[in-house]
Amino acid sequence: MNKKLSVCFSIATISRNGAGVAESARLQSLYLEKDNSTEISVVTLKDEHFSTDAPYWNGVSMTSHRAWGPSILGFSPLVFFSLLRERPDLVHVHGIWQFHCLSVWFWSILTGGTYVVSPHGMLEPWIRARSPLLKKLISKLYHDRFLRASDAIHLLTAKERKDVAEFLTDQPVKIIPNYVLPIENDKQRPSWWRPGFDNCRIFLFFGRIHEKKGCRELCDAWEALCASDKTFRESSQLVFCGWNDGLAGFEQRIAALYARFGNIHFPGPQYGLDKNRSLSNASVLVLPSKSEGLPMTVLEAWSAGLPVIMTEECNLPEGFAAGAALRTRTDVISLKQSLKQASGMEQTDLARMAANGKALVADKYSITSAGRALLDLYEDAQQHRASKTVTLLQRKKNY
Repeated sequence: MNKKLSVCFSIATISRNGAGVAESARLQSLYLEKDNSTEISVVTLKDEHFSTDAPYWNGVSMTSHRAWGPSILGFSPLVFFSLLRERPDLVHVHGIWQFHCLSVWFWSILTGGTYVVSPHGMLEPWIRARSPLLKKLISKLYHDRFLRASDAIHLLTAKERKDVAEFLTDQPVKIIPNYVLPIENDKQRPSWWRPGFDNCRIFLFFGRIHEKKGCRELCDAWEALCASDKTFRESSQLVFCGWNDGLAGFEQRIAALYARFGNIHFPGPQYGLDKNRSLSNASVLVLPSKSEGLPMTVLEAWSAGLPVIMTEECNLPEGFAAGAALRTRTDVISLKQSLKQASGMEQTDLARMAANGKALVADKYSITSAGRALLDLYEDAQQHRASKTVTLLQRKKNY
């Protein structure tokens, strides 16, 4: 009987604080847990939502540690010692720029262990321009060497290859998009639903309330359109489902717009059935992001049969090509035009977009294709590590 491949996920957080990165890793872990050829474990940090969100990982073996100092760094030396204790065949690093990357790099240097890196779009120029001095320091100290020494790099989109180009040596690189599970409509309303919504077109923003998501611009576009178009104002609702991740003044802005128009709402984050019901009952998802890896929210919306308004920065051009999404930009004028366009569409046209989205997810973002590709990448990574080991032994012998 063949020995199972032991895979350890190293990730800064498995909770809602990790947003799409954590959800992508969770779905991968669920696939690997069911696969007969692998054993999966997770080493992560414990944050304020860890205990609440860990059960969603369905009992995957998990070790968590407290972080010290600023949360942006994720400093916890115990991550390194957990990797030594776990003794995995391969470590899969989800997300970058934090201390778990240094821990994995040291672990690999000490043990000769194999590791795969999933940057999750975090080398995109918009991200690198945030806290640039800190990122330059981290890059010089260890981060660049950590990336170049990896045994494989997992990308989400073809566009991401350009972002990682300077860190590629001879390691395998594979594009494996995120996948989502089917979202079933149980015909029930979400908890935030109000009686007056029944005859309205519901525009839904779902995810982190953050500057890069375009939430501020979406509010500005909504205000401008409601002020100038009475029909739109009386027949439309905008609902923000998510948690505020540092967007100052957002709650006050929503309250002011609600007082003026009565058609904008912030019920907060939605999980489990309320998440599914939010996606199933809305009319259109709006995601005016300035930067993304590959947004899980859009895939989930398509899986639920929800048409989408999104920017090119969402890195899902096939959504436009398939007729599952309307294209917008991050400026207020473009967002206003897109909202107006969607509000004027016939229900049959929206239903056609919804069907196109469902078909696209089933064809390109299924668990089977993504899971098999991930296992293939692990095999390539192990072969790469073995070839490096042989090379080092040969050099030592020649010396």
